[in-house]
Amino acid sequence: MKPINIGMIGLDTSHCIEFAKLLNTPNHPYNVKGGRIVAGYPFYSADVEISKKRVNDFTETLRNDFNVMITESIEEVASRSDAFLMTAVDGRKHMELFKELLPYKKPVFIDKPLVLSVKEAKALFKMAHEYGVPVMSSSSLRFAESYQRIVKEHKESFTSIYVHGPLPMQEPMPGYFWYGIHMIEMVIAALGTGVKDVTVKSNRESEVVIAHWEDGRYALIRGEFNWHTRFGATLHTPNSFYYIDISKDTKPFYASLLEEILLFFQTRNSSVRQEETLEVIRVIEMINHKR
Repeated sequence: MKPINIGMIGLDTSHCIEFAKLLNTPNHPYNVKGGRIVAGYPFYSADVEISKKRVNDFTETLRNDFNVMITESIEEVASRSDAFLMTAVDGRKHMELFKELLPYKKPVFIDKPLVLSVKEAKALFKMAHEYGVPVMSSSSLRFAESYQRIVKEHKESFTSIYVHGPLPMQEPMPGYFWYGIHMIEMVIAALGTGVKDVTVKSNRESEVVIAHWEDGRYALIRGEFNWHTRFGATLHTPNSFYYIDISKDTKPFYASLLEEILLFFQTRNSSVRQEETLEVIRVIEMINHKR
C-alpha cells in the first residue's frame, strides 16, 4: 500500500520524538513501515510548564533530525497529510484541537488521554460519528509485546490482575489522567468493561487502587509517585498466573502502538473499542473522586 503521510499536532511531548525515531528512520532496528511523519504544528500549552519548556527543543529535533516540515497552522499540516497524530500533551486541549481537524475527515489518533471526562469523550465520539472521522486513542502500554501476547492468549479467562508502575502527577491534568492512565489502560485491556466501584489507599511513596467488576473480578493497581520506567503485571486465571515484566521487552512498546495506529489509518477501524476508551476515562474519574 502507498505509505501514509502523517501530520503531527502538538510537539510538546517526548512521544513526538519516539514516534519520529520509529517512523522516519528506515535503519532503526524497530522501524515501523507504512507511514512517515511529514509535517508538524508546534501547538503547546503556555500554562503547563512541561509543555512550554519542551516544545522548542522537540520542534527543532523533529525539523533537523527527522526532516519533518514545521508549519504555522493546522491547515498547512492537513494539506500535506493523510492522517493525524494528535500528540499535544495537554488533555484539556484535545477537544478544541479535534474540532479543528473535523473538516478534513481524515483518521485521527489522539495520544493519551483522549479527553478529561466521560461527558467530553462522548461528545467527541458523537462529533466524530457525525463528520465521519475515524478516531483512536490508547496508551502504548496496552500493546507492549509481552503483555499483549498474554492478554490475547487468555483474554476470556482472567479472574484478577495486579499492575504496577509509575504514578507521577501533573497539576493541570488531574490525578490518573497524566500517567496513571497507562496502568488503567492495561487493566481494561485485560478485564474489559464493567467496573462497579473502586477503593483508594495511599502513603507518601505510593498509592493502591482496588477496582471491582460487576461479575466479581477485580484489579489491584499500585502506582509509585516517583517517575520510573518499570511497568509490570501479574494476570490470574482459574488454574494459573502469568507474570510480565514489560521493562524487559526488547521491542519498544511505542513500536507496537504505531503498528496498530498505521493499521487504523489504513482501515479506518480502531482495534481499541470505543466502549473501552470510555471505560478507561470513567474509571479514572472514579479513582480521582476517591483520592
